[in-house]
Formats: sequence, structure tokens, C-alpha cells
Amino acid sequence: MSKRMLLIVSPFLAIVAVLVWLAIVSIDILTAGRAYVEGESLWSKNQKEAVFHLLRFAETKSESDFLSYRKAIMVPLGFQRARFELEKSPPDYSAVRAGFLEGGTHPDDIPGVISLYQRFHRVSYMKSVLDIWKTGDDFLARLDKAAQELHAFHQSGRVDPSGLGLILNRIIQVNEEMRPWQNRFSTTLGEATRWIRSTLFLVIVTVAGTLVPIGIFLTQRMVSRVDRAERELKELKLGQEYAVKLAYHASHDQLTNLVNRPEFENRLRLALHTAANQGRQHVVMYLDLDQFKIVNDTCGHAAGDQLLRQVGALLKQQVREGDSLARLGGDEFGVLLESCPMHEAIRIADELQKCIADFRFVSEGRSFTIGASIGVVHIADGTLTLTDVLGAADAACYMAKEKGRNRVQFYRPHDSEVFLRRGEMEWVSRLQRALQEGRFVLHAQEIHSIGNQSPRDNHYELLVRMLDEHNKIVPPMAFIPAAERYNMMPLIDQWVIQDAFAKINSLGSKGAAGGTYAINISGTSIGDERFLEFVREQFRRYVMRPGTICFELTETAAIANFDKAARFFGELKSLGCLFSLDDFGAGMSSFGYLKHLPVDFLKIDGSFVKDVAHDAVDLAMVRAINDVGHVMGKKTIGEAVDGEMGLAALREIGVDFAQGHWLSPPGPFLEQASGGMPRTTTDSGPVPQKDWAIPATVLNTTT
Repeated sequence: MSKRMLLIVSPFLAIVAVLVWLAIVSIDILTAGRAYVEGESLWSKNQKEAVFHLLRFAETKSESDFLSYRKAIMVPLGFQRARFELEKSPPDYSAVRAGFLEGGTHPDDIPGVISLYQRFHRVSYMKSVLDIWKTGDDFLARLDKAAQELHAFHQSGRVDPSGLGLILNRIIQVNEEMRPWQNRFSTTLGEATRWIRSTLFLVIVTVAGTLVPIGIFLTQRMVSRVDRAERELKELKLGQEYAVKLAYHASHDQLTNLVNRPEFENRLRLALHTAANQGRQHVVMYLDLDQFKIVNDTCGHAAGDQLLRQVGALLKQQVREGDSLARLGGDEFGVLLESCPMHEAIRIADELQKCIADFRFVSEGRSFTIGASIGVVHIADGTLTLTDVLGAADAACYMAKEKGRNRVQFYRPHDSEVFLRRGEMEWVSRLQRALQEGRFVLHAQEIHSIGNQSPRDNHYELLVRMLDEHNKIVPPMAFIPAAERYNMMPLIDQWVIQDAFAKINSLGSKGAAGGTYAINISGTSIGDERFLEFVREQFRRYVMRPGTICFELTETAAIANFDKAARFFGELKSLGCLFSLDDFGAGMSSFGYLKHLPVDFLKIDGSFVKDVAHDAVDLAMVRAINDVGHVMGKKTIGEAVDGEMGLAALREIGVDFAQGHWLSPPGPFLEQASGGMPRTTTDSGPVPQKDWAIPATVLNTTT
């Protein structure tokens, strides 16, 4: 048996040893109990024989009968002498042994009988047996005294029938009195032995039931210790190899086995240091696969992972020995060409772009062409930081995508396109901070009823505004393009909806009970089921009468996402929402799809409205949109109304509503909805703190 196995089984071996010992002790005790029962039987039998021989002696006067009496009575007297000796402290064990032998106890049983007496003579059942046994001493003494008197009577030769009768009556009386005593002695001894047997069984079961779980626990602990010791020994033996592997995994991507982003950034820091202090030239490339999403969506993530592994191996064949090739995340790769002149970097960049363009990825019987957009940054001095280099490479890569993908774009510090891209990237962090800090507010612009229909009170378009770090309003067109490009509009849409519902609800009869409020939503939000559920949740939270909320979507976004827009409109129509199609006429201007979109308002694009009084083409366009809209049962709104002549032209055409700075400039929502603002108010300057909105941290992110 191995040392490991011996350690594992040692607790159970100990348990087995304890149980074996307990079984041996139990057998000894039960054997001793049986010896007591046999002793009681011998005691009773020989007592009866003693009485028999004594009565026979009274009749025959034969000395042999008296000797038979003496032989029989010595058995009870032997047990008596053994008990007397055991009661002494300390007992004479040779005298005890002689007494039990005289009583007829088997020599092998004597140690057990002595042990049982010493262990249990104070226990209730055994104490009862011993007490009864002790009361038998008087019977034995009276019987033996009568026997001695009878023997003396016959030895004297007297003939006295009355005297002999008295002696015989005493012997018979003692014998009669001993019968119930013997029965009680036998019964009590039987109960005592049964109690001992039950107690021993209970002890064995309890000990086994206790030791087995302890053994299992100790074994598990021992196994754990042995395993831990073996693990530690193995770790000590393989420590160096393990450390190398650990360092490798910490610095490499598990999927492609290329350098990971943290390690790439560490190497780039060192390269920037050598560029600043030693004048060395380096080149950084940022590669983004052009068709990765198609493969991932069509064939699944496993195929996408396989594509990344194959592209990583392909790129590794093109770079020089000593260059760093990294997977930066997703389908993005980075290349650091150290001590590389620009002309050599151009050659390598072209080879990388060409090898990926020529590569064909095959999965599930389908072949895919994979291109790459590559941004290249030249590091010739120490003026750029790590963030500058990575941002510039990313911006150049993005410009390569913007120019048609599958091309190389070199970063130039004063390139206006790249500068715009980096500016948008900076806006992303500003937007995230503004959402976290609650630096968005709602403004409102009133929409005026100018047609023949019943006037619609409290009709407003809600407009989102961002506050900078100094509580100044940032124009929407400064941050909306970046938010759309980087998929942040769903978050902003959520904020607008939640804040709008809360404020409309706070207006009471002026808000949820009356008026219509148009909320702009982006095209990216309408196809998101989580966004739709978010809107439903706001309707469950706030009770709005039908027609209170009007969602506004641009014509271009609706056409581009036609199926999603139709489903979105249909879902929220059931909640009593209205819908408005914004900038109508500026996009595709197809009237056919209007039959399938349940919109309530057509907002005629401001590019037609602002010159409607002076330009025949604009007038014709506005009239055509208005007429078609009315035929379809939709109300029309003229945007960007800037004077009386334009307003009069819209009225003459029959447009239902008008909106514009000239009519009502935008202002803080609660101020507008609570009573309107004077026409001189402008949508600029600090915003009162009371109109600050709910922080974005309370929103549920849908992207």
C-alpha cells in the first residue's frame, strides 16, 4: 500500500480498531453477565440440594447425607465469600477467585465476573441484583445454623421428637421463604443482563454513528491535505515553467495567442520613450476587419473566433521578426513596427491590406471576402503620448472605413477629416459624463394651430439640451452627430422619455390631463425591443390620457428602418400614442409608405417652409405634401416659420399647424408648459437649476 493511500485510509483503520476493541469489551461483558446467570442457577440448584440432603439426613441420620448437604451448601457460601472479598478495598483477588471456583464458576469466566462487578456494582440494575443477593445471606446463615443443630442433635443420641420437629420446621420455613426470593433474584438478574446487552448495543451504535462521520471528515481532510501537499510539491517542481506560462497568458490574447492590449500598450510606452530619448522612429498601425460582423452574424460566434485566429496567423506571417502584433479587442488588431522608417512601414501596411483582401474565409460551405481598414501613425519624436498615438491610429482607421473600407489611411496631425473624427471621440466621453452627472435638460417649443380645425391647446415639441461643465447650453448639433455615430442615442432617448413623463405628470391638469407633447426618438432606438419595453414601463408608471404623448421620427430614419418603425408605431398606438414624421420632404419623399405607417402628423421640412412665400417650387412642394397628408387623414405642421408672409402662405395652403423661432422660441420645458415665454427669449445661456433633469444613473441601459 502506498504512503498516500495509507494516509487516506488511516482514519477508517482507527475507527475499525476502536469498533473491534468495543466489540471485544462488549463480548467480555456479555460473557460475564452470562456467568452471573449461570452462577445464580448454580446457587439456587445447590441451595435446594442442600435442603434435600439435610431433610434426608434428619430421616436417615447418615453422615454421608450430611456431607452431601455440606457439599451442596458450599456453592452458595463460595459465592458469598467471593462477594464479601470484592466489597473490601482492596480485595484479595486470590480469595475472590477461590470463592467463585468453590461456587462452580468456570475459571475462564472469573476475570469477567470480577470486572463486571467492579464496573457496574453501583449501576441501578446491578445494584438491585447485589442487594437481593445480600439478603440471601440471612437465609444461608439460618439454614446452616439449623443444619448444625440437626447434626448436633443426632450426634448427641437424644430421642426427642418435639425438639427434632422444631429444627425441621425451621429448615422447611427457611426453604419456603427462599423460594420467592430466588424468583425475584432470578428475574432481577435477567433484567440486569438484558439492560447490559441493550446498553452495549446502544453504545456500539452511537460510537459507530459518531466515528463514521468523523472518519469521513478526517479522510476528506486528509485527502485535502495530501492533495494540497502534492499540489504544492508539483508547483515547486514546475514553478519556473508555471511562472513563464502565467506571464505569457497575462500578456497574450487567449483566442489568437497574439499580444494583448495591455502588453501592446506597455511596448508602445517603451517605444515612445526611445523615440523621445534616442531619436528612434517607430510606426503604429490600427487594423479593423471590414466584414467581421457579417461572418459572426451569419455563421455564429464559433466561426467568428475561427476567423480571428486565421487572420491573426496570416498577419503574423507579414510582420518582421521583433515587431509586435496584438489583438486589441473584438476584430481590431494593432501592429508596432519598432525602428522602422516610413517607406518600410508603407510597404508593410500595403502587404497587410493586400493579404487580408486576398484571403477567403470558408465556413459551413460558404466563402467570405474579408477586408481591413488600416490606420497608420508615424512616431518620429517624443511629443505624442500613448493616448495620442492610439487615438490618432483609431481616427485614421475610421477615416479609412469612411473612404470606402479595405484601404490604408496615414495619420497627419492637421488633416481636417481625422481632426473631426478625434473631436467626435472626445464628445463620447463628454456625453458619458453628462449622462452620469445629469447634465441634460428638456426645452420645449410651442406648436401653434393655424388651420380651420379646433385649436389644440398645449401642443409642444420637446427638445433635449446638454449643459457643459459651466452650466452653459451646448447646441444639439454639437453632440448629436457623435451620439448617433457611437450608438449613444438610445441612452439619451431613454433619458428624454423618462424626464418628459415625470415632468408632464407633475403638471397635473396642464400636463397629463391636457395637451400634446412631441418627443423626438432616433432611428437606432425604434428597433430595440428593450427600448420598447422601457417605453411601456413609463406608461405603467405614469397614467397618460390618449393623445398626450406624440413620438417624432425623421422621414429618413423611418424609411431606413421601415419594418421596425411600422412595428414600433403599431405597438405604441395601442397605448394611445400619436406619431409625427419629422423633416418630411427632405429625404426620399415617397408618399407610398405613408399608407403603411400610422402617423398622425407630417412635419413639412423647414427648407421648403422658410421660402414658401417667395419660391414657387417651395410653395408647390408644401401644397403637395399638405394635400396628400390631408387626403390620408394626417395633420400637417410647417416648420421654421420665420415671418408673417410665410405664416400667411401656410394658412392659405391649409396647413394645420406652424412652428418656428419667430412664433415661439424654445425654452425650459416647465416654464413653457406652465404659461409660455415671451418671444424675446432665446435658447441659450445658463439654465435654471430647477429644470435640471433626472441623472442618467437611474436609467436602464438598452445598449
